[in-house]
Amino acid sequence: MRSPRGSIPSTTTENSPDNKIRGPECAQYETAQQIRAGHSVPISLRSAVPNTDVSSDGTGTYTSEKPSFPFQLSQYFLTELDPRRADVILILCGFVGGLVDGLSFNAWGSFSSMQTGNTVFIALGVSGQPEYPAFLWAKSLIALSVFLSSNVFFIHLGRALKTLRRSTLILSFGLQTAALIVSASVVQAGIVSPKPEDPRAPIHWNQIIPITLLAFQAAGQIVASRLLAFDEIPTVVLTTLLCDLLVDTNLYTRPWSANPKRNRRIAAFLALFLGAMTAGGLSKTTSMASGLWLAVALKGSITLSWFVWRDTSGAVTPKQSSEESPV
Repeated sequence: MRSPRGSIPSTTTENSPDNKIRGPECAQYETAQQIRAGHSVPISLRSAVPNTDVSSDGTGTYTSEKPSFPFQLSQYFLTELDPRRADVILILCGFVGGLVDGLSFNAWGSFSSMQTGNTVFIALGVSGQPEYPAFLWAKSLIALSVFLSSNVFFIHLGRALKTLRRSTLILSFGLQTAALIVSASVVQAGIVSPKPEDPRAPIHWNQIIPITLLAFQAAGQIVASRLLAFDEIPTVVLTTLLCDLLVDTNLYTRPWSANPKRNRRIAAFLALFLGAMTAGGLSKTTSMASGLWLAVALKGSITLSWFVWRDTSGAVTPKQSSEESPV
């Protein structure tokens, strides 16, 4: 007999051998195919097909419907990104780290990223050294404290929002970019002097504003390198990087593609060195503000890149957003 209009034609009977062998999965598959083809489906069969968006047509049946744009948008930002090739992003962050540290030390005598140097200044301050500039240890202590607390902040932010989610990386690097924007703005506006201070002059405590903000964004960089699983690119320090490079038993392996970790370490070293060298050149030829705005442009470009970065499967599915990456 001919099936009523709008109903699903049956391909197997309840007691047929095929149905016994294929089980309920076959019925679910056929129902899903009917929904995607635009046929009406009885409500009793709808519950057997997961992940299918439908709407009632008022006759007791359900018809297929595309997910709404807000739903698709939310799923897009909840997808987990493919960390492959993210080493390029972190190498660029290394350049920003060298640039910012060079500008910070040249103008204010403290580091924003290299906390080894700040720790030495704090230790010397215990014995009242150096005599000039006074309170150098205080600025270094503030920078170190902000760096440590910011590490804790970015670590827990990544764990709470899931480390590789598109939205998590956009938020993390967006906050870093915002910190750089505020730092560049206060220097550009003359609120904080960009000129190297006189060692014998009293300390200008308003320097704490950009110092803390730059330390905050530096912490975001190094945490990102860990969350993206590129420990060989710390982005803010070279001591362990150089040791790891030289201790590598495959340091001289050929071709170059055979040892990607070695290549990343070399690239990270050169990036940080070039960043610091650029800081010196910009401070001498233009101004400190121009160097900070360059850092803003680079970090902002990184933030925008996460909007279009490829996800783990090349397709957006709700399943991706439910999987958590290890920290």
